[in-house]
Amino acid sequence: MKLLTNRFLTFCFAALFATASFANLGDINVLKAREAYDKENAAALNEYTNKLKAQHHILAPYAQYWLMTLNLEDTDNSVISSFLVQHEDYAFEQSLRESLLKKLGRHKKWTLFAQELARYQATKNTAVECLTAEAAHVRDSNASLMPSKGLWLTGQSQPRECDTLFDAMESAGVIDEDAVWQRFRMAAEENRVSLAKAIMKRSKGYQSSQQKLMSSAYKSPSTFLKKKRVSFSTRFGHEANLFALTRLARKDTWTAINAYKKIASLLSRDEQSYFHAMLGLQAAKRHEPEAKLWFQKANITSLSPEQISWYARATLRQSDWTHLLTVIAKMQPEIAEEARWRYWKARALMALKKGANQQDKQAVDILTKLALERHYYGWLAQDELVNYTPPKLAHYNAAKREVAAIGKLPGVKRTAVLLSLELRWEGRREWKKVIASFDDKQLLAAAEFANQKGWNDLAINTADDTRGVHDFSLRYLMPYKKLMTNAANVQGVDVTWVHGITRQESRFMHYAKSHVGAAGLMQLMPTTARWAAKRAGVENYKRSMIHDLDTNVTIGTYYLRYTLALMNGNKIMATAGYNAGPSRAKKWLGAQSLEGAIYAETIPFNETRKYVQRVMANMHMYNQQLGIKGMTLKQLMGRTPAKQVS
Repeated sequence: MKLLTNRFLTFCFAALFATASFANLGDINVLKAREAYDKENAAALNEYTNKLKAQHHILAPYAQYWLMTLNLEDTDNSVISSFLVQHEDYAFEQSLRESLLKKLGRHKKWTLFAQELARYQATKNTAVECLTAEAAHVRDSNASLMPSKGLWLTGQSQPRECDTLFDAMESAGVIDEDAVWQRFRMAAEENRVSLAKAIMKRSKGYQSSQQKLMSSAYKSPSTFLKKKRVSFSTRFGHEANLFALTRLARKDTWTAINAYKKIASLLSRDEQSYFHAMLGLQAAKRHEPEAKLWFQKANITSLSPEQISWYARATLRQSDWTHLLTVIAKMQPEIAEEARWRYWKARALMALKKGANQQDKQAVDILTKLALERHYYGWLAQDELVNYTPPKLAHYNAAKREVAAIGKLPGVKRTAVLLSLELRWEGRREWKKVIASFDDKQLLAAAEFANQKGWNDLAINTADDTRGVHDFSLRYLMPYKKLMTNAANVQGVDVTWVHGITRQESRFMHYAKSHVGAAGLMQLMPTTARWAAKRAGVENYKRSMIHDLDTNVTIGTYYLRYTLALMNGNKIMATAGYNAGPSRAKKWLGAQSLEGAIYAETIPFNETRKYVQRVMANMHMYNQQLGIKGMTLKQLMGRTPAKQVS
């Protein structure tokens, strides 16, 4: 949770006092309570909590929750439990119960832990999962700990609540030497070197001097290997040298290959396979044509989901349809069933049948089912089917009484107050809690309520959740249609593209700010905004203007035009460039012209790949919203040119 800054709270206070409709001074106490919580000032928080309770403020329970969280260790467990029962419909109920469960687990209060666990709606909370497994082991020490091995086998850091469980698993032999080094590799693959170094402490042959050697392998892998810093006489020696090789593979394929050749005879077959899998992964992300060869030298059945996905992308980029089918056939079922690989499997089948004057039956079956799904790959699937007529989707407009009923729900009332106080994270959580059990019609009523309130992000996300009944005018809102149309016309760019970008960037919320500092409707970085403002003719531009609607859209549409010009009018490249930078978009071109969908599929940055696909899908849907016909999604994606040889 992001803490509110003093400056932001000052702004909130000023805004509240300046608002004519502001009648409840209790709202100020909410903000002061939140400020006290952020500063961990329990005395002040207690004071404002009491004031809010006396005022019967709708958010008084939030102040109680903050105070309870701050004083968790000193608050009686029964008081917390009773509070949770009274406020089970509040969004904070889940996180407070998780905090209570962690507290009970730390203090080994297993009977109380079991009672609270029975009331807990399980989510992906690793600390609670570890404590639940520990509690089960305490109840029955003979029960197998093997089902908990998945909690160990991850490249992510695990919470401290897992330590006791891991100790028990190590004593029981569930975490053996192979499991230690398996997780070591997983952490190293994610570049979490500190975690990898901590994991290897559980190795039976661990020595403190190995920490320094690992640092050396990380900082200068080439020197580490040349000077033979560690022999192959121990498991650590094998893993450290293999780690150094994979570090080299991240930087340069042929440097890694040359180093590998010198020690290959000392590596086991599995270690050789692991190296080639890692080399293939890095080479594929760099779009090197040899990537496919490195993957072929690895054991395909041992490839991770990321590795086998990039193996498939490497074959796709070369339009090696036969090889692509082979790779997809070897994927783990849950990976192969992803929409992307169902789509590309069908495309491969169709490509191999090309010229036979008929579509492959298996491909048609895959595409027909996929075409019913309302997303990027579903719409691409529709484009591949000859004479395909999409089924008429069930549309629903919520009645006024249904929309009004949403506003009367206690959770929605809390959402409204939280959002009015700029406590947006809490407001979104309350909303999510309210709609969690809604059916499609209720979701659309809620989306319309949010739309009327100007909560554009909540309206879009809620309408996006429907499965059988839809309202695409809510799913693809155009709250600033006139503003964006005018700006798009001035810059000579497609208004549907501007909407598609903005929907993905901010969900049309002008206050949006990303973790890297991008701000406003079109999520402009401060330096980019300043640079573009001059060229867009924005006079006396100041950084504070970035959240102004007119200014943000003026600068954003100018930058879109600029990026589009850099890409010679290629929208898919310009979209990638808007997100990741123009130079990267050009770097990702192929030696030969690529189909736009293949270019997008093989973008090495996960965030940018999803971004491009979603923006282009958004544009496709906004075309339909505005009645612009005759252009399929595949046609919108177009083709990218061959990379220019320098």
